[in-house]
Amino acid sequence: VDHATRCSGPPPRSHRPEHAAALAATMRFRFCGDLEAPTWLLNEIPTLSEISSVRLKLVAKQVLAQMLEGDLDWAKVTKFTTPTDAAADPSATKATVAALRFVVASAAKYDVDDETLAKEIEQLGLPRENAHAVTRPYREHRAALRTKFANDTFKLGRATNVAWSRTTSASSTDAAPSSEPTYRLRLELEGGGSSLALKSSTNAARDVEIDVPADKFAVLLHEMTQVQTIMDSLEEE
Repeated sequence: VDHATRCSGPPPRSHRPEHAAALAATMRFRFCGDLEAPTWLLNEIPTLSEISSVRLKLVAKQVLAQMLEGDLDWAKVTKFTTPTDAAADPSATKATVAALRFVVASAAKYDVDDETLAKEIEQLGLPRENAHAVTRPYREHRAALRTKFANDTFKLGRATNVAWSRTTSASSTDAAPSSEPTYRLRLELEGGGSSLALKSSTNAARDVEIDVPADKFAVLLHEMTQVQTIMDSLEEE
């Protein structure tokens, strides 16, 4: 069933996916981190537009459940994304799930409210009813998503000291010794706040040692020097 037969008539030109996609390609969106929407997402908007708003809301709920609990009922999602009297298209179903996951995950990451998100995905070409079908369940789970993302974030305890040394010996994981110079970074971390499994029996974080090839160490040193310059300039303002 095409979009025109689902509605009382064809959508206004400004809301047609192909027209909106051309405009969206030059726009920046908060849910994308104030960047342009990725091309692959724009390409999936027509597919999302063809799904009824009721079914799209059910798919969005399934996607959110997977993100929060790790479970996705593919049988239900396939049913919701397959038009009546049509054969199931696994690739289209996977693309729909990927698009919805990107939208809600990015919106939560950048702390975008549901009203703003609805307006932005409508600007991508999604019909208004479908846009709200996505943002209603997002509004209900936004706080939970942000909490989960924060808990899942890779974290180290605060570094109290950083030291480095140059060596030409291979690391213990190398099959044979190497004459190429490497740099060993040693991070001394505070005992609290580390999510890594670096705890001793006394619950104090161990020191972390990382072997870095010379070329990557040069890049790291250059970038950290730039960061230090920026921080110094901000302190002077």
